[in-house]
Amino acid sequence: MSIRVESLKTVVRAAVPRPVRNWLRSPSRSAEWLWDAAAFTFGARRTLALLDDWSVVCHPHFYKVVCQAQIADPEQSTEFRNFISHCARDMFLFDIGAHFGVFSLAAAHFGGRAVAIDPSPTATKMIAAEARLNRCAKEIEILQAAVSDTNGEVAMLSSGVFSDGYFKFARGRSRSDLTRTRALTVDQMALQYGLPTHIKIDVEGHEAAVVRGARSTLREASPIVFLELHNEIVASEGGDPEATLDELAALGYATESIQGGSISRAEMLRPAIIRVVAARPPRGEQS
Repeated sequence: MSIRVESLKTVVRAAVPRPVRNWLRSPSRSAEWLWDAAAFTFGARRTLALLDDWSVVCHPHFYKVVCQAQIADPEQSTEFRNFISHCARDMFLFDIGAHFGVFSLAAAHFGGRAVAIDPSPTATKMIAAEARLNRCAKEIEILQAAVSDTNGEVAMLSSGVFSDGYFKFARGRSRSDLTRTRALTVDQMALQYGLPTHIKIDVEGHEAAVVRGARSTLREASPIVFLELHNEIVASEGGDPEATLDELAALGYATESIQGGSISRAEMLRPAIIRVVAARPPRGEQS
């Protein structure tokens, strides 16, 4: 039976394009996306209070995603509030794996600037819509690209509306399932846009490559790094979950928890996903 099922999956994958399969994977999810998009087209807007003195005008689907993540999820909510505590008028954020861009919106709200970069066309369109709705399009530069350790192109897998438009790196998938995507390093972005004061990295297991491609920027500018470590994904694909931490340590970065306290490497490597903050001490204090 299992052989027949796998054979059927192979036939379907060969016959039905990936974008179509993404829409068919979850009819209810697809219908929800279409409904929200239609409602937005006809003027539907939501308002979401992210802080007591800050509310965001929202596309209906942005509202749902941010409520689920930055409001309802305790760890992501703590991460977001930690990030907000670092926001200031002189902030220049590289928002890597921006998804719908809520971190970039926060940077703009507090008077800073951001480059929001994500490989998903769905995500970048949402960022653009939110920037317009909240009158901060001039403060947020949007790039549809992946961030990696080399410039050029990479092959990525689109999960479609089932996962809110995420693109991710995936091994062992056929070429027909993958999308060729522009790739940039942080160092290339710094040459183009200037040195960042802060970098947020949320790239579903590709974080070590992002840091490798940021070595010059991290050495020169010492930006604060808000980092999501996907230990389980990295290990499942045969990678080393410690590689990102090794890269940061070699550059003189110390890592702490999103609650602001110290955290051991063992504690960082234990969970499937953990969010941390990394920073270099002031130049005069570096050994």
